[in-house]
Amino acid sequence: MKQKYFFSMMLIICGLLLPGLQAQQITVTGVVTSAAEGDITLPGVTVMVEGTSRGAITDLDGRYEIQANPDDVLVFSFVGMTPQSIPVDGRSVINVSLEMAVAELGEIVVTGYGTESRRLISGSVGVVSEEEMRESSLRTIDGVLQGRSAGVQITQSSGTPGAANAIRIRGNSSISAGNQPLVVVDGIPVTTGNFGQVGFSGQGIDALSDINPNDIQSITVLKDASAAAIYGARATNGVILITTKRGAKQPTTLSFNATLGLQDLENRLDMLNAEQWHDLKGTQPADPANMVNTDWLSEVLRTAPTMNYELSARGGDENTRFFVSGNYYNQEGILLGTSYERLSSRVNLDHIVNERFDIGMSFGVSYALNNRVEGDQSLNAPLANAIANPAIYPVYNEDGSYNEEAPFANPVAIGKEAINEAHSYRTLGNIFGNYRILKNLTFSTKWGIDYLSLREHSYDPATTRQGARSNGIGLEAQSNVLNLVSNNTFRYVNTFGEHHNTELLGGYSFEMFQRRNSFIRGVDFPNPYFQYVSEAGVITGASANATDRGINSFFGQVRYNYNFRYILSLTARYDGSSRFGEENRYGFFPAVSAAWRISEEDFFKNWNTPINEMRIRGGYGITGNDGIPDFAYLALFGGGANYLGRSGIFPRGIPNPDLKWETTYQYSAGLDMGLYNDRLEITVDYYYNHTKDLLFSRPIPFSSGHGSITSNIGELENRGIEFSLSTVNIENRVFSWTSSFNISRNRNKVLALYNDQPLDNIGRGSNSVRVGEPIGIFYGYKSLGVDPSTGDIVFADINGDGQITAEDRTKIGDPNPDFTGGLSNRLTYQNFELSVFLQFSYGNDIFNGTRIYIESMKGSDNQTTAVLDRWRQPGDETNIPRATELDPNNNNRISSRFIEDGSYLRVKNLTLSYQLDRSLANRLGMSSARVFVTGQNLLTFTNYSGMDPEVNYAGPSDLVLGTDFFTHPQVRTVSFGVSIEM
Repeated sequence: MKQKYFFSMMLIICGLLLPGLQAQQITVTGVVTSAAEGDITLPGVTVMVEGTSRGAITDLDGRYEIQANPDDVLVFSFVGMTPQSIPVDGRSVINVSLEMAVAELGEIVVTGYGTESRRLISGSVGVVSEEEMRESSLRTIDGVLQGRSAGVQITQSSGTPGAANAIRIRGNSSISAGNQPLVVVDGIPVTTGNFGQVGFSGQGIDALSDINPNDIQSITVLKDASAAAIYGARATNGVILITTKRGAKQPTTLSFNATLGLQDLENRLDMLNAEQWHDLKGTQPADPANMVNTDWLSEVLRTAPTMNYELSARGGDENTRFFVSGNYYNQEGILLGTSYERLSSRVNLDHIVNERFDIGMSFGVSYALNNRVEGDQSLNAPLANAIANPAIYPVYNEDGSYNEEAPFANPVAIGKEAINEAHSYRTLGNIFGNYRILKNLTFSTKWGIDYLSLREHSYDPATTRQGARSNGIGLEAQSNVLNLVSNNTFRYVNTFGEHHNTELLGGYSFEMFQRRNSFIRGVDFPNPYFQYVSEAGVITGASANATDRGINSFFGQVRYNYNFRYILSLTARYDGSSRFGEENRYGFFPAVSAAWRISEEDFFKNWNTPINEMRIRGGYGITGNDGIPDFAYLALFGGGANYLGRSGIFPRGIPNPDLKWETTYQYSAGLDMGLYNDRLEITVDYYYNHTKDLLFSRPIPFSSGHGSITSNIGELENRGIEFSLSTVNIENRVFSWTSSFNISRNRNKVLALYNDQPLDNIGRGSNSVRVGEPIGIFYGYKSLGVDPSTGDIVFADINGDGQITAEDRTKIGDPNPDFTGGLSNRLTYQNFELSVFLQFSYGNDIFNGTRIYIESMKGSDNQTTAVLDRWRQPGDETNIPRATELDPNNNNRISSRFIEDGSYLRVKNLTLSYQLDRSLANRLGMSSARVFVTGQNLLTFTNYSGMDPEVNYAGPSDLVLGTDFFTHPQVRTVSFGVSIEM
């Protein structure tokens, strides 16, 4: 009986234990990515064991860990994406790539220190996709951004290859502390701007041009404080986030792109020929039968080739993913003596060490050679001299040497003989690690370096006019710039009670910046074959200096949404800058924003409306700016004040220990709508930015021993509205047509200055900063036209005292546009695709400073054919005054005579492509192949009389705006290319 009882108990126990043994749980880990966004990892994805309450949430890097039975099914779900159910099948690692759902939340957007679904962002952001960048034949980042995002104004100040451009997000927020946005590549702020020491009149070297646009996956523009305040100190001017391409879980794919093109000039000035010049001057040629008639512009301008080759490899497995690329780009300039050549490569690597720890790196190196010529304000500029030299002088003498009889140096000699090289060596990289401390808590650290070595070599041989004066002139300059960055963050992501989605971020970062410069100049060289300063007979100058500065920051952010309907974001950053004294070194920059997805409300869903998505946004935040000379708060001394052969020091300036952050208070509101299942998408933004404590080096009496002191002197504001529209006009299996349009309007006004004293006579266009006016207005005399009785210009007597004096100067123009924007259309028919992109600026004025000389009808400058319509006798009605060398009326003073409408509409890009049938491509050993022809700057519609309305001789200056002075115009390019994947 006892034995029977024992066996019965054993059967019961086995019956209870065996099912448990059969269903023994295992630990399943993996990474969840977005298939539509280049395998960007997705934080916040819900992972559930089907039929149970067991679940997990992916962390910052899209990683998850969950306990499951070998025969369970895992369900992966994320708002805006199609859920996936995947059997475990005994596996311990399951990686998933989620597809966008039909009713999506928008693409995954890279934001400050993370990613977010587009419709869960409560700030104002703009996104430029890889597809949009592919359309552009421009090989610089600012070039591909132009006109693509509302509120982002990019002015390509000159057509010089590799030249610096001006980028403005929602207007100018400063008068001297810098208006360029912060650029962040793969989470690391990078060095931008011109670090050259050899001046070329606004045609500086742009450090941003070292980055290959084809390596970029996406660009996000953070436009308001609620989006950008996480970057604190330097986010006043907005932030541009650049994400480079990374590897993917796939067989290795090879991509090859090749482009060959030709460049020329769409428009050139009509200058007087030799006969017209002699008529203007009342002279006769020495030999009428063999009159010299040189077209100087044709001598220095040319049709120039451009080429671009790119090769990349992308792939990976469960644990390791990689992206490797190489690029060679060569642009020969249309102006004699100019070119830009770049060789770059990139390696991006991601590796999962174990279920808690992953590491990675992004590493890019480049070498660029920029051949430049002097420009604009120089007397040794090929373009300026080709415009200014009369046609009566030949290029060469009879013996083949350069003719130097013209009033200005022979531009052909300069373009062919002078050497002006800038060698740029760039290393931009970072390493990172992510450690999952708990299921929802991750620690991330990223260390980045940006190293720029710029060597400039310049030599004017004795075969040029400038070099002949000193028997050769040689310059050598070396600039080494290092920026070391460390970002360290803790991130907690969780969902409470099914609907309370929360993300907490806290971190610390620091930057160490170093710059080392050296410069040396020599003259008197043995012959033109010796061009380095070690071979100079006399060293005429040398200098060297060093700068070290730093920033350290503490920051935090809270993101919360209730059921993806009510969205809240709180951000704060505490920045310390070495540019300020101890009392004002740290600044606190908070921001808050909220959004309401009205379309998720039950009452809205019950309405019969074509609107499928509707969201209103609002935000407020404070950002800072420290873009002033280093250590202006200290009493600095310099060496070199030598006397009687003995060394000495001198005070460099007056210290200001009260210097503090330039601070911008930003208010914004926005509306986002999607209609007809997002076939029509609308975004409207309004903003008001108020900048206080403007940093500026204000003038002081010279009796102090100095001319200025850096101070906080005033206030200004920017207010504006932005509108974006994207449409799917037609979409079927054969034909599709999509469009996108953006337009923005910004109004800038100076509210206060030091004692409200204006800053006048800035640059060749007499730009001015005055209370109540936008930055950089043109200030001069108002022209009332030509007096038919005298042939002189009549100027307005503003103060009515019967005399024309400096007191009669007034506002004569505004270089700031009323509207900027762009329009893009993409049409596909079967395997053909046509894309057209138009970019425009409306309402901005240009001061055509070139005309002061080439319509003066005095001096030795050649003139345009406009002077053929000059006043000749009483009764003539014209807008060109009389020709006179004495000009007692000063007809060529800075006046509204030289102010022109700078509005333009430009066919920025037109691309026609054909995609080979996949079957044909496969037979040729390729997975895909595309051939295309593209045109850049094909047509420009404008009333501006100069060569190009998109110019500014001072480059990306904060105060010298909208002025054309013999400036290199944009080029027109037609290219043919092929893209292949294998």
